[in-house]
Amino acid sequence: MNNNFANGLSRRQMIKGAAAAGILGSPLISSASNRSVESPFPTTEADAGKLVTGKDKRLIVLVSNPAVLETPLALLNEGDLTPAKLLFVRNNQQPERMATLAGIDQPGWDVNIEGKKTTLSQLRDMPQTSVEMVLQCSGSGRSLYSRDAQTKGTQWGRGGMGCVKFGGVMLHEVINKLGIDVIAKQKFMLAEGKDEALPEKEDFLHTLPTDQVLKRSMLAISMNDQPLPGIHGGPVRLITPGVYGTMHIKWLGKLKFVGEESTNYNHVPRYRVPKSPIKPGSDYNFTLANSSYNWDMKVKTVVLHPTENSKVSAGKIKIQGVAFNDGSAPIETALVSIDQGRTWIKSALTKPDGKFAWTRFETQVNLPAGQAEIWTRAVDGLGRSQPLNGSVAWNPRGYEWNGVEKIKIEAL
Repeated sequence: MNNNFANGLSRRQMIKGAAAAGILGSPLISSASNRSVESPFPTTEADAGKLVTGKDKRLIVLVSNPAVLETPLALLNEGDLTPAKLLFVRNNQQPERMATLAGIDQPGWDVNIEGKKTTLSQLRDMPQTSVEMVLQCSGSGRSLYSRDAQTKGTQWGRGGMGCVKFGGVMLHEVINKLGIDVIAKQKFMLAEGKDEALPEKEDFLHTLPTDQVLKRSMLAISMNDQPLPGIHGGPVRLITPGVYGTMHIKWLGKLKFVGEESTNYNHVPRYRVPKSPIKPGSDYNFTLANSSYNWDMKVKTVVLHPTENSKVSAGKIKIQGVAFNDGSAPIETALVSIDQGRTWIKSALTKPDGKFAWTRFETQVNLPAGQAEIWTRAVDGLGRSQPLNGSVAWNPRGYEWNGVEKIKIEAL
């Protein structure tokens, strides 16, 4: 995509300039605590910086071990790429020594691909590529489903997401260098990390569609131009831009091409959604046939300013947020409504540097004193948008929320 704008400034220059001028958002009179605003369900009082060395203490601790940390939305409005210290964490399994933002300098770390091995040192010596992309937990927004009917799992607010830059080597280049032939009947690639299974649990793994991973997956060894942090899957992580976070396998150790999807517990029934809508609150017996694994991310908007339950000064206020999808088409429009969808205002967009990164949007509205509700929705180049009622996609584990964003605030 074109990195230049009409005024000749890059996206980063625009954001840095706005931050320096103090215009990133309207002043808040007050706000509820991070915990009550971002995650309305019980959290712990643990310090994120003590659980994971280097993490910002302002992150919301949803689970202590394995670490599950949510980013307060206001922190995502402070810059361009999400700094590692502010990025959310969702780990199903977590080696103790990986609870750090430090890179894991282990040159001999190897990844077994069809019985052939490549090491971290060898990956460093290969041609590098990079991608700016949205990293989003499949369960981000789960608590919004629970407003209609309770969902299982950690009750995420909206902050299980970030936008980061991964660097590494394209998977197809590694495969070619190792001389591996993938045949047509091998429709899936099994990916597994070196982390150990929790007691009495199946090891964490997924099978991913072969045709897609050969086009867009990479073996990532850096994040935001620094060695890939241990807590985020370093030293080597499988990254496939445009898909939900569960499929980006951390601490990568093994890749194998297979003919069928895995029946591992973490692939079915976990991390799947029904192929047809079900009634909120219903039980569902997930099978490979009646459900789909979490893959391409749906069109979504998230308001970063103001945050839910904020108190703002009546009059003109700025609405700022991000919009994104799976990268298969650009975000064309981000709309804002202050009258529950009767009329919509088109926002100004700041286009990203790459198709997998998020698009920032901003508009100004005039709010009278009293309670207000801000709605946002995006439309991409394929005409895809967000349902007015996000619970049409309700599922027992609360994956893939992308309903129209609805933020309640009070103007004083």
